[in-house]
Amino acid sequence: MKAQIAILQGKSKPLKDVIADILGEEPEEVLVDAVENNILLAQEQGESIDLSLILKSIQAMSDKWA
Repeated sequence: MKAQIAILQGKSKPLKDVIADILGEEPEEVLVDAVENNILLAQEQGESIDLSLILKSIQAMSDKWA
């Protein structure tokens, strides 16, 4: 709800900037795309979105594959 209000008021930030704020570094585009896909999936399934949890999950998966 807060995000929708911010968007309507023109106070939104690009997802890449939000991720950079959380990570403290510029994210790769592939990470931004993965986070966006997870957000869209959660929305379609009517689930709540925890951006920090999504990032941790993606990073854990990436660490396993590395």
